[in-house]
Amino acid sequence: MARAFPKEPTRAALRQSLPRIEPEPESRERIPFTYVPPSHARALDPDSVLVEGIRGAGKSFWWNALNQEPHRRFVASAFPETRLGDNTKVGPGYGLGPLDERFPTKDVIQKLALDFDPRHVWKAVIASHLRFPDPFPSAGHWRDRVMWVADHPEEYDRFFARADRELAEQRSTYIILFDALDRLAVDWATLRPIAKALFQLALDVRSSRAVRLKLFVRPDMVEDREILAFPDASKLLGQKVSLTWRKVDLYALLFQCLGNDVEHGADIRNYLAREFSLQYEQKSPSAPWTLPRTLRSEEGKQRELFDAITGPTMASGPSGHKRGFPYTWLPNHLADGRDQVSPRSFAAALRNAAEHDLPETWPYPIHYEGLKTGVQAASTIRVDEIVREDYPWVDDAIQPLKNLTVPCPATDF
Repeated sequence: MARAFPKEPTRAALRQSLPRIEPEPESRERIPFTYVPPSHARALDPDSVLVEGIRGAGKSFWWNALNQEPHRRFVASAFPETRLGDNTKVGPGYGLGPLDERFPTKDVIQKLALDFDPRHVWKAVIASHLRFPDPFPSAGHWRDRVMWVADHPEEYDRFFARADRELAEQRSTYIILFDALDRLAVDWATLRPIAKALFQLALDVRSSRAVRLKLFVRPDMVEDREILAFPDASKLLGQKVSLTWRKVDLYALLFQCLGNDVEHGADIRNYLAREFSLQYEQKSPSAPWTLPRTLRSEEGKQRELFDAITGPTMASGPSGHKRGFPYTWLPNHLADGRDQVSPRSFAAALRNAAEHDLPETWPYPIHYEGLKTGVQAASTIRVDEIVREDYPWVDDAIQPLKNLTVPCPATDF
C-alpha cells in the first residue's frame, strides 16, 4: 500500500493549526504558522510602498504581523528575503483593530478632511510617529497637530529631514503601515481625496533615506483613475507588489502549519523525516519549526506528500484518475473569477474535509468525498469575501446575500 500520513494526528492537526475564517487576534500563538510566499516577501520589503491584494490575500494579516515585534522578528529571521533587518522600526499609520493613539480614527479623519487638506492629516500622522519636538503639539488633539502642520510647512520639513537623517545615521528604517483604507469613508466620493493625498505623500516620502510608508490596498483602489490623478503616479504603480498565492505557496502554508501543530506537530515532523527524509529546521529550542526548502518550491514533492494525506485520486478504482488528482483538484475548484485562491478558503476546505467521516477501510487522513464537502463549504466563504469587497461599508447589505445558496465553482464531482 502507498504511504499514508498518521491518520488521527493529521486530522486533528488540520482542524487545529490552519488559519480561521476571521482574522486572528494579535497573538504569539499564530507566529509558528506563518509562511511567507515569494510575492509576499517582496511586499514586506521596506522599499515596497504599494501592496495590492484581494480580500483574504493577507493584507491585514501582514499589517498586524509587522506591527507586533515578536512576529516581525520571526519573519525577518525565518525569511531573510523580506529584508526586514534588526534595525527596522514599524508603526501603524491607519488600520482596523483596537483604538491606537498613534493614528486618528475613521470619524476623526473624515472630520479633519472637511476642514483641512487631507495631505496635512497624513503628514500629522507621520510627525507623530517620528516624534517631532516642540512646538509640534504631540500630546494635543489631532486637530491641533494637523493645524500645526498646515501652518508650519518649513518647520515640518526641517523636523522631518532631521528625523530621517538620525534614522539613517543609526542605519535604521522606519516603516509606517496603512491598511483598510477602503473603510476610511462611507462612500467612494468621500474616500477618493483622502486616499489620493496618502498615495501622493507615499510617493514623496520614497525620496527620504530612512522613512517609508507602506500601503496595503484593494485592487479597485489602484485601478481608480481619480485616486491616482497626480504627477508621477506611474512611478508608484510601476513598483506595485501584488499579494498572490500560487498552488505551491498554499501547500507550503499547509505543511508549515501541520509541522507546528501544538499537539501533533512532532508526530508529523517525525513521519516526514522517517518516510520522506524531510527535516524541518529550528534555529533555537524555543523557535518555531520552518519548512525544508524542498516543501517551499517543489510541487512534485508537495504532491507526493498530499497524496499521502488524501489518496492519489478523486475516486476509487482503476479509473479514479479520471475524476482528478487531489493536489490540483483542490485549488482548481477554489479559484475565483480572478483565478486566485485565498488561503482562508483553502484552509477552510481542508479543515472541513478533516471533519468528514472516513469509510472504515480508508487508509488516509482525508477522503476525497471530504474534499468535495470542504470545497462546497469554502466556496460560501469566498463568496462572502467577494461580496464584502463590493460592499465594504454597508454590513446590512451583506447579511441577506450571505444567506443565498451559491453553487460551488466547477462542481463537476
